[in-house]
Amino acid sequence: MTAPSAPTTDATTPGATADGAWVQDPALIRAGDRLEVWEQDTLCHVGTVGQSAPHLGLLWILEARTGSRRLVPFHGYRLRLSPFARAA
Repeated sequence: MTAPSAPTTDATTPGATADGAWVQDPALIRAGDRLEVWEQDTLCHVGTVGQSAPHLGLLWILEARTGSRRLVPFHGYRLRLSPFARAA
């Protein structure tokens, strides 16, 4: 999988998701959203958001690969909606 070189909102940029947008405002993340969690240029986790606490800078995802619940801080990671699924 090719890692993106920098956050972008342009869907034509290589490495951008189908939505093409990195999540800039954690308050926009909702339970049921499917996210990719990136650290630098490495995809760390893909999962479905169970809970989001933007006032604490945290969210919990159910990791797609392992099925485990994972706590993800907003700081130190880049988040974007996964191109594989969208919340209903």
